[in-house]
Amino acid sequence: MTVQTRDHLAFASTVVGLSAAAFVLLAMAVAGRAGPLISFDTVVSAHAHAVALAHPLWRSVMLAVTATGSTVVVAPLGALGCLILLATGRWRQAVFAAAALTVVPLARLAVLALVARPRPVDQLAPAANYSFPSGHSTTSATAALVLVLVCWPLLRRRGRVLLAVLAGAWAVAVGVSRVALVVHWPTDVAGAWLFTVAMVLTVGLVVRRTLGPADQRGLISSPGS
Repeated sequence: MTVQTRDHLAFASTVVGLSAAAFVLLAMAVAGRAGPLISFDTVVSAHAHAVALAHPLWRSVMLAVTATGSTVVVAPLGALGCLILLATGRWRQAVFAAAALTVVPLARLAVLALVARPRPVDQLAPAANYSFPSGHSTTSATAALVLVLVCWPLLRRRGRVLLAVLAGAWAVAVGVSRVALVVHWPTDVAGAWLFTVAMVLTVGLVVRRTLGPADQRGLISSPGS
């Protein structure tokens, strides 16, 4: 293992620790219905509701954006991506992608039931079950982060920046759409992003430890190569 690889693994572990700690604190505040947090969520959601009702076009755009973050859309694309990775001999990356896209949503369901936070009552789109953390936000952020981590070693600097910006913008847009449609509180989305970062990187570290590092065609072990 090179010094560079050790640094990357140490950085990933640090990010996991920080994002997991932040998520736990946020989840505790949500479950405990902390006053400032509830006030913030209520004010933002009320404003989002008013804006969506006043601007039908905005609401239509948000409905279209939010649809791209659904499991119905992401799961088939993720499966296709895994098949492409297998077909090109990148089986470790395929295992990582498949594991992350499966484990993270399932783990979210456990947190969902544990926190059992009610959704906003004035929803502007269909939504069921509990609210924290946001499912669409988790799904889109997981897909975006997996895509960036798998493709990062295969691209030059400009390609990496472009991919990270586009994937990140999509995940953020999906998260914003959930708040704009008043199907989630803002902190549901923030929690989903923290949860996703911690879980996806954890899956990556476990896969690397179990299967060993990938070759130079890439896995998350060599993001700077």
